[in-house]
Amino acid sequence: MNATERAPTDFLRPVTWPTWLAWVLVCALVPVFSTIFTTAIGKPISRNAAHPALIANGLLVLMLVAPLAPPLMQGIVLKRVLPKLSLLFWFCCILLSAILLFALATGLIDAGFRAQSQLQDAATAPRLADALGAANILGLPWGPLLLWTIATSALTSLVPAWALGTASGLRRATLLFFAASIVGSCASTIVEQLYQMTLDPRPPNDWDLNGLSWTRRFQLLAGRSGVGAVWGATTAIFVVLMTRRMGNATSLEAPVFATHRAGGLLLVLIAPLLIAFLAPFVGYLAGPRGVVAGAPALRKAMSLAPSQDSSQGETVLAYSHDVAIPVARMSAAVIAPDGKTAIVRTVDHTLVQVDIATGQGVRQLAGALGPSVRHAIVWSPDGRYLALRSNGAAVPIPNTHHTQYQSRVRLYALPDMTLVGEFSSSEGPCFDAYAREPVLFSNDSKSLWLVCRQHNAPLPDDPMAVRLDVPAMRLLDIRRYGEGAWSGETRGLERIGDSVWAWQFPHGAAPFRIRDLTRERDIVRVPLPRELIGSLTAQTGQSQVDEKTIRLKFCGVPPDAPSDAGPSSWICRTLVFETRTGALIGSADEGDNRSPIQANSLPRSVLTGRGLHIEAFWRHDSKTGELVVRDSATGRERQRIVSIAQRPLQMSADGVWLMTVAIDGGALRLYRIHL
Repeated sequence: MNATERAPTDFLRPVTWPTWLAWVLVCALVPVFSTIFTTAIGKPISRNAAHPALIANGLLVLMLVAPLAPPLMQGIVLKRVLPKLSLLFWFCCILLSAILLFALATGLIDAGFRAQSQLQDAATAPRLADALGAANILGLPWGPLLLWTIATSALTSLVPAWALGTASGLRRATLLFFAASIVGSCASTIVEQLYQMTLDPRPPNDWDLNGLSWTRRFQLLAGRSGVGAVWGATTAIFVVLMTRRMGNATSLEAPVFATHRAGGLLLVLIAPLLIAFLAPFVGYLAGPRGVVAGAPALRKAMSLAPSQDSSQGETVLAYSHDVAIPVARMSAAVIAPDGKTAIVRTVDHTLVQVDIATGQGVRQLAGALGPSVRHAIVWSPDGRYLALRSNGAAVPIPNTHHTQYQSRVRLYALPDMTLVGEFSSSEGPCFDAYAREPVLFSNDSKSLWLVCRQHNAPLPDDPMAVRLDVPAMRLLDIRRYGEGAWSGETRGLERIGDSVWAWQFPHGAAPFRIRDLTRERDIVRVPLPRELIGSLTAQTGQSQVDEKTIRLKFCGVPPDAPSDAGPSSWICRTLVFETRTGALIGSADEGDNRSPIQANSLPRSVLTGRGLHIEAFWRHDSKTGELVVRDSATGRERQRIVSIAQRPLQMSADGVWLMTVAIDGGALRLYRIHL
């Protein structure tokens, strides 16, 4: 900006710290008022309310005040920098901008929701697997969302930017304010999506706070305020740079750390980043766990992991070596039946065959998977094949902003992992399933069963599973839910004798159902005893089915617990049924290791096999953990290992190796088993 373009102080004044702080605070309040508005609209009024008319009038006042307050507060702050700006003129410009957006960009708004949903859907799988690192975040589909942000920001900021440029008395200032709004919108959108991946995993159009606890409301408001503050701090950078030279050219009294000085300018430049990190911390303290959980997390971050194991008792497990491949913290690894190799998913989502004896990679299996692509690996009983299930093509779900993925199965021949066959469900509605065992070979290894999933509750004509020919991978049979569809989606497959069974774990009053897919007949339907379950949550991943018993696990608040008992009352209840008759033959309770109160005293993970019962313990405030090895039959403790916090994954079929994964850092470790 040259001297002829510089506006006098009656048109434009330098930004001082009080003005900057006021602007950031007002911008932080904008999403708060938006949340209040949507919450008031969706707030139901109970018929039994003491003063329904008074409540309705109060909600109406909130709906009127919430959208009017932000532009007025913004105008008051902007007048500190632009004295010629009229509050009424500014308010009319904001109103006109909103009218233009909703009148001309209805389809654009819908496209924005779809772009946000696609981004969050892509982040869901790595987030649930604790693998949402910087590389995964950069690989998410940001392009459509940022293009939508630029388009909507340009549409809504054109009139306000013209108003500010006119009030500034500077040529080309309109373009600067216009650019500031677009850059600020992109920065705040990125921060908002990162928050949603971590703090607020809710649909993008689910903005109200009705039905949430007050601590959860404060947590969400803190995060949303942070998004607004990031927008305010980012847009302020442009105005600060525009008025920076005026700090020395005017006689205005400014605070010591005025933004026309080097230190203040540096802080203004990095303020959006500081706010983006500070808001989640404030939200965390205001959330359900609060300061009580914050201190242990800080201690854990500062603690050191043990450099070597310390063992007491028998030497049942002896540390051998680490796998020389970086993996995600919750990465799955599958050991081959011969105990010589394993398939490991690396931190960059490639599947690598690993030599168990050395921990070195042998070869890569298939191409790299996408960050959000789930996979399942299963070995054939005859040891000749490996089947890999992964996501196929994405298919939009009608009348929603979401997509689902067709199933894709590739068949590899051992030992060289040669691709010999492939199946894609593009010809029929067999979509990616969340079942514990979504793919399973038949006992004779001549066919392969694949679970099919539907986006909504299954209907009688929906496919339950399909059978594929091995090795040609041709579609042989389709099994449909039939009248048992009301028992919900298929949650897992089990190979029982020469048959393959599928089981459904329902919600509500429907029975648990097991169906023999091979012979197309029901094995049993088990009415679940609601008096024993209450509001306990079904743990489908920890439930087990075999030829003799059905073991269903539920965790949470027991039915007979007082309403104010809190996490100390949480339990895990295992109900045991006879498979053939469905009769309840046992019930056992234990502490719920998900509870923050009980977690340190209960095993966080358990693995049983080869006559051993291996319990893993770790704490919230330390990187140290313990492995306790017990005799499965007697429960007698045989060994206790103090080591890094780790979770047992799998024992090799030959009983030689135990593979674990470190909770912090994702390293795979191998222990030799000495029985």
